[in-house]
Amino acid sequence: MIMRHVKWGLTVGLLMLALGFLGSGMTALAKRTDQTVTFGQLTAKNPKRLAAIRQAARQQVLKQAKVKGASKIEAVYQVKLPTHMTKKATLTVAGLQMNLLANRFKVKRITIPYSRLKGKVVNRYLPKANRTKRVKTTKMVALTFDDGPDPKLTPRLLKTLKKYHVHATFFEVGQSVARYPKISRAVLAGGNELGNHSWNHPNFNQIGTAKTVSQVNRTNRAIYQATGTLPQYVRPPYGNITATEGRAIEQPVVRWSVDSRDWAYLNSRKDINEVMKDTHGGDIVLMHDIHPQSVAAVPTIIKRLKAKGYKLVTVSQLLNDHALPGLQYFGAHDYRTTGK
Repeated sequence: MIMRHVKWGLTVGLLMLALGFLGSGMTALAKRTDQTVTFGQLTAKNPKRLAAIRQAARQQVLKQAKVKGASKIEAVYQVKLPTHMTKKATLTVAGLQMNLLANRFKVKRITIPYSRLKGKVVNRYLPKANRTKRVKTTKMVALTFDDGPDPKLTPRLLKTLKKYHVHATFFEVGQSVARYPKISRAVLAGGNELGNHSWNHPNFNQIGTAKTVSQVNRTNRAIYQATGTLPQYVRPPYGNITATEGRAIEQPVVRWSVDSRDWAYLNSRKDINEVMKDTHGGDIVLMHDIHPQSVAAVPTIIKRLKAKGYKLVTVSQLLNDHALPGLQYFGAHDYRTTGK
């Protein structure tokens, strides 16, 4: 009996000691993470990084306000978000905590998960799991598809991507998203990315900044209503966008470095030859999922690129999550100010 009491006492003592260490560890963690920082510190005083934080904040406002429809999407762009580097936020266990001024959503405080800030905030302020690391893009290629969703061809393309264990990025037209929301959801469900390609494909350079912003926001609204998430990227129709428009929409612009010219050829063999002739590591390939010839060419393109040792990835993977508003991206290491 004495030995049992001794063992029990030792067990309890060790347990209490362990809990003590755990408690002190948790306290230390809390002290390390509940840290007040300025946006200047978080962004290394880079205004484009701050714009990326605002972009992530809008998504979080909608999530915390539990906005399900599209009626309040326009209002999220009216929420006052930080524009000055001296403003402060708090690093917490759950994410970056920001206080908000009075707004239509009646949300006083948001906490943006660190996963949404990867590549946008200076690495040292992020948990290790959410920090970016250097990636070798010499054997990476991003396939992108414009102008969908198409009710027949996009599902066929999604089956091909799934078959070959490949993910791609789709830049969709808002009016088609509104017509076929189920397909847009299927794009994301397959592990692919979904971007904004305007509402009805006008040339932004010919319609002016106000109408360009309306085109982008209207499509963002349609994509949010269909999927419950705002798209990160915009691809302007014909690749045309001014610097003023780029600043106004506050989303990274994704262009391309390889044009398959599938829209001109409407010939699967020519599509395949064009892509294989021009594609190298780090490239963003432009195709369309509204032409049957283009969709028919994809299996061969995938197999031939893989045979050359290329890994086919999303735009975010190719850019290592570093895409920022105000910049346009042509490839893994080719980016410029939007409109230049």
